[in-house]
Amino acid sequence: MRDNECTKIIGSNVILVPYKKKHVERYHEWMKSAELRYFTGSEMLTLEEEFQMQQRWHQDQDKCTFIILEKTVFTTSGNEIEAMIGDTNLFFNESDQPNTAEVEIMIANVTYRRKKRGWEAMILMLLYGISVLNVTKYIAKIKFDNEKSIKMFEKLGFHKKRPLLFNSMIYGSFYTGAEFAQQTYTNIEETNTFEIKKPLSLWIRNFNQKLGLLDENNSAQSRSYNWAQLKRYAIYGCFIAGPILHGWYKWLDIFYKGQTIKIVLTKLLVDQFILTPPLITLFFISMSLMEGKLNPLDECKAKFLQTFKTSCMYWLPVQFLNFLLVPSALRVSFVSIAAFCWVNILCYLKSIPVSECNNNQIKY
Repeated sequence: MRDNECTKIIGSNVILVPYKKKHVERYHEWMKSAELRYFTGSEMLTLEEEFQMQQRWHQDQDKCTFIILEKTVFTTSGNEIEAMIGDTNLFFNESDQPNTAEVEIMIANVTYRRKKRGWEAMILMLLYGISVLNVTKYIAKIKFDNEKSIKMFEKLGFHKKRPLLFNSMIYGSFYTGAEFAQQTYTNIEETNTFEIKKPLSLWIRNFNQKLGLLDENNSAQSRSYNWAQLKRYAIYGCFIAGPILHGWYKWLDIFYKGQTIKIVLTKLLVDQFILTPPLITLFFISMSLMEGKLNPLDECKAKFLQTFKTSCMYWLPVQFLNFLLVPSALRVSFVSIAAFCWVNILCYLKSIPVSECNNNQIKY
């Protein structure tokens, strides 16, 4: 951003100076650290690419970058390169909200971490944005396992959004949307015969009936949507799959830190072979319970193996391509689309009669 190219902000312990060409080599050395790239969501660039990036950032009006200098070192040496300890940025990504900025900070020199340098630099940057750039709202995007940064921003008055609720709603919409698509293109006729002999089965059926989860007009062939089925998928996505997957991926990122090929492959295999089997089991059993079936394990037994094999054939190549070829900026979108496609496959497998599964007559 040209607006700050002649600006120097002086604090008690740090000095903020514009990011210029002379700073690029030291910055490039910092970004060789896998830890810094992970926490900042950055990719490894060549030195030439770093110079090109600096030039673009200097020209872009939607970015404001300062290099953080250690004041005592700079005062003693007068050398900005020697005094560099990190950087801080403002990103104006929302074209319809010009007064909203995403804020970011990095203390790359480990010697100056836990010494309030990041805290002071952040306050200086926030005040600069308010007084000079007319910022009225700040947002910060921080990885779940970066607890120190989260605590710092909370002390500065930032509040966490509710990603659990958001993720649960997303998964709920995936499952409901996928089933809606299935019913749109296929005329589904379900004939459920309930042999209510056990008190527990009767209680489950009555409970589901009150929630409107049972198919009341099973005998009539109809091209109208099966709203009870859509409700079941919404409940599974919002209240079962969503919270489980939210907690699982949060734990996975904390336990397996980094973005090396080894870490990525480990996370992929752990996700596929540790979480997927019980999640498939839970899907079929919970759906059978909501359908009021007498033996909720029957469908799971009949369809589990085929579903798991299909999952492996789908997700292993998809995730391999995701980490190998898809740019990091597009990975979330790519995985979201892939997840919706997978849920469509799952809905299709769910709609196949158990008799066809037992006779190995599944057709794709």
